[in-house]
Amino acid sequence: MDKYKQLPLINGVEVQAYRDTGASVTMVIEKLVHPKQHLLGHQYQVTDAHNNTLSHPMAVVNLNWGGVTGPKKVVVASDLPVDCLLGNDLETSAWSDVELEAHAAMLGIPGHIFALTRAQAKKQKGQGSLDPGTMDQVLPKARASRSKPLATIPPSTVDSTSEEEEFPPCAEPTPEELEADTAELLGEGGPAREELSVAQQTCPTLEGLRQQAVKQANGDVSDSHRVYWEDNLLYTEHRDPKPGAARRLVIPQEYRKFLLTLAHDIPLAGHLGQMKTWDRLVPLFHWPRMSEDTKEFCKSCETCQASGKTGGTPKAPLIPLPVVGVPFERVGVDIVGPLDPPTASGNTFILVVVDHATRYPEAIPLRTTTAPAVAKALLGIFSRVGFPKEVVSDRGSNFMSAYLKAMWKECGVTYKFTTPYHPQTNGLVERFNKTLKGMIMGLPEKLRRRWDILLPCLLFAYREVPQKGVGFSPFELLFGHPFRGPLTLVKEGWEQPLKAPKQDIVDYVLGLRSRMAEYMKKASKNLQASQELQKQWHDQKAVLVQYQPGQKVWVLEPVAPRALQDKWSGPHTIVEKKGEVTYLVDLGTARSPLRVLHVNRLKPYYDRAYLTLLMATDEGQEEDSDPLPDLFSSTEQDALVEGVVLADCLTAEQKDNCINLLDQFSELFSTVPGTTSWCEHTIDTGDSLPVKSKIYRQPDHVRDCIKQEVQKMLELGVVEHSDSPWASPVVLVPKPHSKDGKKEMRFCVDYRGLNLVTKTDAHPIPRADELIDTLASAKYLSTFDLTAGYWQIKLSEDAKPKTAFSTIGGHYQFTVMPFGLKNAPATFLRLVNTVLQGLEAFNAAYLDDIAVFSSSWDDHLVHLWKVLEALQKAGLTIKASKCQIGQGKVVYLGHLVGGEQIAPLQEKIQTIIDWIPPTTQTQVRDFLGLTGYYRMFIKNYGSIAAPLNDLISKKMPKKVLWTANCQKAFEELKQAMCSAPVLKSPCYAKKFYVQTDASELGVGAVLSQLNSEGQDQPVAFISRRLTPREKRWSAIEREAFAVVWALKKLRPYLFGTHFIVQTDHKPLLWLKQMKGENPKLLRWSISLQGMDYTVEHRPGSSHSNADGLSRYFHLDNEDSSGHG
Repeated sequence: MDKYKQLPLINGVEVQAYRDTGASVTMVIEKLVHPKQHLLGHQYQVTDAHNNTLSHPMAVVNLNWGGVTGPKKVVVASDLPVDCLLGNDLETSAWSDVELEAHAAMLGIPGHIFALTRAQAKKQKGQGSLDPGTMDQVLPKARASRSKPLATIPPSTVDSTSEEEEFPPCAEPTPEELEADTAELLGEGGPAREELSVAQQTCPTLEGLRQQAVKQANGDVSDSHRVYWEDNLLYTEHRDPKPGAARRLVIPQEYRKFLLTLAHDIPLAGHLGQMKTWDRLVPLFHWPRMSEDTKEFCKSCETCQASGKTGGTPKAPLIPLPVVGVPFERVGVDIVGPLDPPTASGNTFILVVVDHATRYPEAIPLRTTTAPAVAKALLGIFSRVGFPKEVVSDRGSNFMSAYLKAMWKECGVTYKFTTPYHPQTNGLVERFNKTLKGMIMGLPEKLRRRWDILLPCLLFAYREVPQKGVGFSPFELLFGHPFRGPLTLVKEGWEQPLKAPKQDIVDYVLGLRSRMAEYMKKASKNLQASQELQKQWHDQKAVLVQYQPGQKVWVLEPVAPRALQDKWSGPHTIVEKKGEVTYLVDLGTARSPLRVLHVNRLKPYYDRAYLTLLMATDEGQEEDSDPLPDLFSSTEQDALVEGVVLADCLTAEQKDNCINLLDQFSELFSTVPGTTSWCEHTIDTGDSLPVKSKIYRQPDHVRDCIKQEVQKMLELGVVEHSDSPWASPVVLVPKPHSKDGKKEMRFCVDYRGLNLVTKTDAHPIPRADELIDTLASAKYLSTFDLTAGYWQIKLSEDAKPKTAFSTIGGHYQFTVMPFGLKNAPATFLRLVNTVLQGLEAFNAAYLDDIAVFSSSWDDHLVHLWKVLEALQKAGLTIKASKCQIGQGKVVYLGHLVGGEQIAPLQEKIQTIIDWIPPTTQTQVRDFLGLTGYYRMFIKNYGSIAAPLNDLISKKMPKKVLWTANCQKAFEELKQAMCSAPVLKSPCYAKKFYVQTDASELGVGAVLSQLNSEGQDQPVAFISRRLTPREKRWSAIEREAFAVVWALKKLRPYLFGTHFIVQTDHKPLLWLKQMKGENPKLLRWSISLQGMDYTVEHRPGSSHSNADGLSRYFHLDNEDSSGHG
């Protein structure tokens, strides 16, 4: 073993070591490693000779052995046969020397400090271990160099330590420094217990809670929360707390900012978002309006605002540039480069000029981008194509120089500059720059340094290809004919060349002018359509944010020298609004104090100092003392929620949560319709001629009503005066619910003529039964109704004239989407689906009826927050009087849903009961329309209603012949609605049961589930009459058909789950093992192979529900189905 013994230096100490040729890493005994040398979080799995694997820490130590000198990464072990095992990693280190030096410096131990001389090692020889004080001797220089890059350390400091040099001892931090460091990490100290108690007793914002504590101390237990004093401190807690829930200490006004700082600002809080900060506070503390204070505190955090945590602003709507129809009337100019490596001629830049009308590009290689060089190149281009009227460029120093400005002035050119850091204004040139650089990179390697010579070839390639926006190639638009390129030459070489007809100069010029005019007209039309499509896609989530002079904002600026990395700086002040989306901002810098910036580079600044003033209560001014609703008067509470109905079943704390949530979105609730920029409604009538209908004659009192309605709409901006050739008549329809017994009328336009020539929008409408099933299983339900939802969608410019209507007072057209248009529901659903995209797991929307559903209250608050935030971002408004929050059951799509149940509305049932026998087909249709909507609650509805369905046949007279069978069906439907069962909402975690039966007349089935008491509860009823051919089947075939038909009908409920099929026909127990004796049964059995079910026999005496459905078909020939 002696030949493997070595004497390396570890941290300047000579130690005993073995050179282990079988070890992949170097290992050092723990006593030789200073604690500061350990790599936190780094572990290494070591497998010994006995195949045992252990995890060891790692460190960076100074190692001096043979040709290895400097910091090295080693594994630290507590038990080794010698002080060090030298492994094979010393020859091929996984870390480079630069990385090790950098890591050592990060630990406060620069690598050059480790380079000790042999003389120093002799002084330390025999110590056997590295004393902690030894490392402290070298730390002062490390600390001094910690902020310097390694490259800046003078060479004289490396390996230049004299043998007698000793490092001064490290200075210990003073108590004041330790206290400052602790305060920075943990925050300032809080109030003493006695001070907190006194503040609780005197804070005016806690008056309501103090009164509540007195009431409860006297025996009042009506509130869901306890408020009590204990050891001179005020607490609140739920009367039925969850396991592990703690009582909450009530915090007075003056100490709330201290807790918010601890919960958000300090390093141990991490500057997390509003919800996480609130979640951190709410289990321990309570004060009125805590949620709102938390939101404003986090929102006004300068650290979060500067880092972008609070979110930026949505992008502003796109403003397309005006379409130019004259070549080289407006051009875009930019510089590409520097390109590396330069060409043989020394060119590293490219001056790019693109015509806005024809998309024709010019590119000139440049050695330098000085103003004279750029001006010379531009004059060379304009000498061939003429001087433009407008030039658009960025704010480069060469373009903004006095030299170029003087040239533009002499040439009569108007120059326009993009706003700083917003190259999208000159997007046409920027997009060409990308294409041009890609074409250069696509050149062969040997030609890439000659790109300046090949630039004309690249330009030819670009000019020859049609541009997507205009539909023509730049060559065609500028010269009036396509150019002959390489492909054309090949084609002509293969074909017999055609002789061009002779044409005199006049005909040629006239033909050329005609072609160019036609090309430019089509190109302008194509470009306008392309811009509209681009704007439509861009503006789906765009919101135009407005700023006022004097308002503080954050500015998104690039980080020098990283041009592609941005950061928020500020706050800065808005000086004035310069354009629709540009503002003059005072940046407060000496170089450019005022700068015009695009609104997308700005976001609002929230001042915490102002917030602190808002949170404070002036002396003598009363504040709502507690968020618990029973501490408010009814009028105060109504004012807070602005008419929104809160569920009576909610606890006081839950109602407080609702009020805080609604207050944060108070701007969302309005009686005035909002205006969204996310979509607009178009009316595609193809080539149809305008539809003009005559004005309906109206009584005098109705004319006054029409005038009033039109005037209201004019004031709201919903309609405007029109000279459109389209015209639809106006009708007034009575409203179903009138106030104070007065009959109110609704203004409507009869768009039937317009709808006939409108192309149908195929956007799908959701199934009402699926939405009802989804909501019924929720524990908490909230519903929202948009304020005149259709009016919140703008009409496209070409659609406005088509909505024109005529009255005695004039001709008007809508500016927003009116009611009655054929495709209005599809447009509205598309908007709602876009706005609520990603939130489908807890919301359902049917037109403007939006429902939010959750299984727990905490989830419901989060879900409400997300839905309201999405609606607010889209610029929509909600009608507060039609909103309900936190309900156990709600009315949705004409049904009472919730609590795992679905039931018909009682008022509808009473309407059916009070219905008198109809005498006309129209009255019969009205009755069947209302009862048919609730057919899911009526067993065998189709059979019962069959006599009434016969009355509305086209063969029957308009005035119906009311027979005894009709009267019987009429009364049975009324009775069925009176005794309609309450359906159970499907629970997909429970097993489904399908009871089927067949008779000589029809088939029927009931889908059910067991309740908590083990009783069948219906989910859906379905039934169907057999056709004459099916009636001739055998009994087993009819029974099997009943199963097959029912499972296919109920597939949305059953597929992917195991369920039980119950039948009173015992031979069907072998349905899954059916053999080939009966091909029909075999085919049906195979068709059900994808479903997981078990067939059970159910005696006929227990099978009356399905049996009744199958035997009631003596009059009906339709399916009858209903789903819970």
